[in-house]
Amino acid sequence: MTASISLVTPSYSGDFDCCKLLCLSIDRHVTGHDMHYIVVGDEDAALFAPLNGPRRRVVSSSSLLPKFWALPKWRGRRYWWSPAIHLPVYGWHLQQLRKIAMTLAQSSERVMCVDSDNVFCHPLDLSEIAAAPRLPHYVEPGQINPSRPNHVRWWQNAHRALGLPDPVLPGDDFIGPMTLWERETVKVMTARIENTSGLPWWQALARQRHFSEYLVYGAAVAGDPTLAARHERVSESRCVTYWVGPPLDRAGLQALVDSLLPHQCAITIQSHTHTPIEIIREVAIGKA
Repeated sequence: MTASISLVTPSYSGDFDCCKLLCLSIDRHVTGHDMHYIVVGDEDAALFAPLNGPRRRVVSSSSLLPKFWALPKWRGRRYWWSPAIHLPVYGWHLQQLRKIAMTLAQSSERVMCVDSDNVFCHPLDLSEIAAAPRLPHYVEPGQINPSRPNHVRWWQNAHRALGLPDPVLPGDDFIGPMTLWERETVKVMTARIENTSGLPWWQALARQRHFSEYLVYGAAVAGDPTLAARHERVSESRCVTYWVGPPLDRAGLQALVDSLLPHQCAITIQSHTHTPIEIIREVAIGKA
């Protein structure tokens, strides 16, 4: 049986231009995968439909999860509501839930989670990752500590969701821009959440309201020797991230691309830096 891997990207209308650029970079540089799934809210499905292709599928949220209703913006932020949760959730929460649901729904043994603001700059053959005996699992050892209170809260909630003892700090961080998951591990993870909470896994996580899908996965792997044996801890990211700072100009973005190490193939430019997408496209993958 041939090993298999797919890409999963949650997105929304505000990231549409970024997502188009991601798709262009995947088509130009990424090989060895079964499918690229883009998961969006039903309200955005028509906008994203032109991105469908032979190896790319736009998937509506309602085909994976129960319906969520949009609420009016409050303090500039959009919230969503479901009668099964009772509390409003952010669009960011929904993207996390959709990522898990899409991993469960697709058929590949492994997935690479890639957000809309990633751009591949160099070739990546995913068949090598699909065939690796153990799945490379990105970790930053000891990086969850009191100086990062949000991460601490997500880490604690991940253990509670899985029915694990409260973790001792410092903890390992598993959040990265190109994170690899194993579908079977996600099945085990969600089953444990349901056994612990007595609720569907998506309800249990959404009711926490403060969670990170990557830390839930990381806690599930770290807390189970069988799962841990199927993963290989790695601390070298395949991606360079520009997280904070002023907008990059061509020279600044070129310097970032030039800084990529031999094992790195992508960059992530956070949208709140307001770096023009035209510059990102020109420098990262060319004008054509």
